Amino acid sequence: MRSKFTLIVVLILAISCGLHAQELSFKDTVAKYNTARMKINKTGMTVLGVWGIANIVDGGIGYFTAKQDEWKYFHEMNALWGVVNTTIAAVSLVGTRREMKENVNYQEAYARYHANRKIYLINSGLDLVYIGAGIGLVKYSEHAKNNPALFSGFGKSVAIQGAFLLLFDNAMNSAHGRYSPLWFRIMNEIHVSGTGIGVMHSF
Repeated sequence: MRSKFTLIVVLILAISCGLHAQELSFKDTVAKYNTARMKINKTGMTVLGVWGIANIVDGGIGYFTAKQDEWKYFHEMNALWGVVNTTIAAVSLVGTRREMKENVNYQEAYARYHANRKIYLINSGLDLVYIGAGIGLVKYSEHAKNNPALFSGFGKSVAIQGAFLLLFDNAMNSAHGRYSPLWFRIMNEIHVSGTGIGVMHSF
């Protein structure tokens, strides 16, 4: 009898500790997923920034050393893309560092995750437009009467930049996508009751 009573007490304590651990685990899990999202963005923006700087340097050197007008225009456009990409990366990195200091709830954390994936999906569509526009400019240059080198050089640059960004945005979306089923699971564990919001977290 005493052993049964002791077992019941142990089980009750274990359940109580388990419920408390689940509550903490939910918060910690949301924080973990949100931190992972920011780290992915930080890594991605670092890559984009390096690509941008490389294009600025290579584009500048290429512009002044190229002997053909077509390649001068090609390097000029690469340098311009480099400036844009580096600026976007720098602004995004500053924003990510600011985010890392914030304390957000699960709703805001999930909203930011969803917004990130949406941005990269939209960007992937725009990247296809860039590639198509670049190819179109190259094709147009074959029949252009005025400065065909400009259309050809710019077109090749835009197509290449679009191809890189397509790979980049898809890689970023895939990296975030690995957490999609995890977010889906944890958000489904939240249920609204008559007295407020409850959490059922399983391991």
